[in-house]
Amino acid sequence: MIESDLTEPFHVTGGYLGQPGDRTFFIQAQDDDQLVTLQCEKAQIDGLGDLLVRLLARIDQEPVTDWDREAMELREPVEPRWRVGTIGVGHDEETGQFVLELTELAVEEDRDPWEVRVRFDLDLARRLAAHCKEVVGEGRPSCSLCGRPTRPDGGHVCPRTNGHGRLSR
Repeated sequence: MIESDLTEPFHVTGGYLGQPGDRTFFIQAQDDDQLVTLQCEKAQIDGLGDLLVRLLARIDQEPVTDWDREAMELREPVEPRWRVGTIGVGHDEETGQFVLELTELAVEEDRDPWEVRVRFDLDLARRLAAHCKEVVGEGRPSCSLCGRPTRPDGGHVCPRTNGHGRLSR
């Protein structure tokens, strides 16, 4: 069930509130009529960036390396409508637009999940792909053996050491 269909957004971003280790992630889109904020997981922001990078590679484009970081920040008020379950990303070759489809995670038994569809241009797709990767990279460093995040002090009990060792940065 489509809740919102943003066909001409001027702002599409992924971001977070909070400190590394205690962050809440969001996807946000805004057009002239509405600001849509949805809560998501860090992995979903990372996956969105990856999907966009792959789509951009198909059309011989790469994410930008410089963009206005402030312009990609979350807009107030950050009040999520619901939590994202699935994310779909596509490219409409006829219009040249990218399409982002976000579907609600949990729904009541008597209704279909809510969906938000956002269509945006190549320039925004390039900035969003690079921004998603930067946002994810601002978190805690990952363990070189298992890939899990380390504690803020850099320490980590790594499952790859079979519980017999504590790795430090």
